[in-house]
Amino acid sequence: MDICAYIHIIMLDSKVKFFKALGDETRLTILSYLLEHSYCACDFSSLTKKDQTTVSKHLKVLVEAGILKYEKQGRNIIYSIKNKEIEDLLLSLGIRDIKPCCDKQQVSGVYPMCKTEVSGIYPMCKTENRANNAINETADNQVEKQV
Repeated sequence: MDICAYIHIIMLDSKVKFFKALGDETRLTILSYLLEHSYCACDFSSLTKKDQTTVSKHLKVLVEAGILKYEKQGRNIIYSIKNKEIEDLLLSLGIRDIKPCCDKQQVSGVYPMCKTEVSGIYPMCKTENRANNAINETADNQVEKQV
């Protein structure tokens, strides 16, 4: 096999991976959120209504297809679109419009669980919600005891 045929096969393989990665509803939902800004891996379970193991597999497919990149920040892994060219391509395909509009919550500042700087619309991390619920329950119990 000559070098040109080998390069052609490699390029074709990467395009196949790219389009296969776009062939799943959960992965498209993940991408629609990432077209707005970066997210911690812990956020995608609540955003997609899938368990963490399933989400991790989908994120791996998107990284291997060359669509996403990730960065470790302490114990958290922050995902984002790999580059501007991929972002523009995904936008031109209309992927931003896929996510449900009712799953958003308005917050700004530092994202408490993942320590990611954000502003605008951002979902609440499942882990943080559990912590807030525990704090609220403790406060409610103390009020009940005082009454």
